Amino acid sequence: MGSAFLIFTVFLFGTACSSTINLKSNDNREVSYSIVSVVHADADYLYHENGKAKYADVKAVNQSIEIAKKAKQGEVFIFHQRPERKAFLFFPKKDRIYYHYKYGSLISKGKYSPEDGGFTKESEIYSALTQNQNKQQTYFAYFGHEIPTFSERSYHRSSARMEFNTKVFANHLTGFSSHIALTILSTCNNGNPLMMDHLKNVTDLVIASPQNLHLSYLKTDKFELLESDPQIKTKALADSIAQDSFSDLSSFLQTAVTVAVYSLDEISNYISSLNRNYEVHLESVEAKPLFTNNADCKNIDSLESSFSTKGVEVFYKPASFGRRAANTSHSGWGCKN
Repeated sequence: MGSAFLIFTVFLFGTACSSTINLKSNDNREVSYSIVSVVHADADYLYHENGKAKYADVKAVNQSIEIAKKAKQGEVFIFHQRPERKAFLFFPKKDRIYYHYKYGSLISKGKYSPEDGGFTKESEIYSALTQNQNKQQTYFAYFGHEIPTFSERSYHRSSARMEFNTKVFANHLTGFSSHIALTILSTCNNGNPLMMDHLKNVTDLVIASPQNLHLSYLKTDKFELLESDPQIKTKALADSIAQDSFSDLSSFLQTAVTVAVYSLDEISNYISSLNRNYEVHLESVEAKPLFTNNADCKNIDSLESSFSTKGVEVFYKPASFGRRAANTSHSGWGCKN
């Protein structure tokens, strides 16, 4: 009995302790920029390609690792939000993984458990390890399902009670930096007025899709421009990432492809008014779903008085078939309808 208790105690100690591996001696030189990639995996990301099972989250992590290896002047954090299992039904097994690359090399890797449905634990890890003193040179990319407008459905499969929605997302971004240069939403349907209204004081630019991406992620390979052209303007970087993503998605998707770049300083003059009308619209149609496609906001009459496309650059290809194949343009704003 005593030995069993000792083994159990050792097990509990192991589960509660931080699980971090420092792979190389830490270089304290300041980096030129930080890229933070959060890859959600606590849901269904399985798809099939040529009959073979693939996982979209694993693909996104591998893409982020390749970017990290090329970031010779910066640092890259990758957070893989894997499902949270429990040992003996109660104790977290620390299934989520983070990677910290600096100057192209992996310097630390660890496991962790979430504190909530947002990014509290991720931002704590980032703040403890980052060597980027110029926090305005911070770029954030999120890979996952559509970030819900409201919290009426669970987002995390293994922790259904954790809250995650547009408001949580925007508020928790400030844990990484009070001012993020570029935010990439590699999700469906998040190019909407409510999301941009929440982000207007958090980030300069946003890349997002106002429609469905069909479990296909945006490409972020063009982060390499931070190396080849260190003086590149954030808007030029955003346009390059959006164009590259659009070209890639258009090469194999038969459905509509819509990628937009939102310049938050330009839309700030009208976004709050547009969002107020949009929230009234949501209440009127009682449309608060998580996984339904957006309609083009320009076609919703109640938004006409506050509607604008100023500050929105759209890359659009219509569907190859179906009733929406005749649509030749998109405003860049997606709305539930």
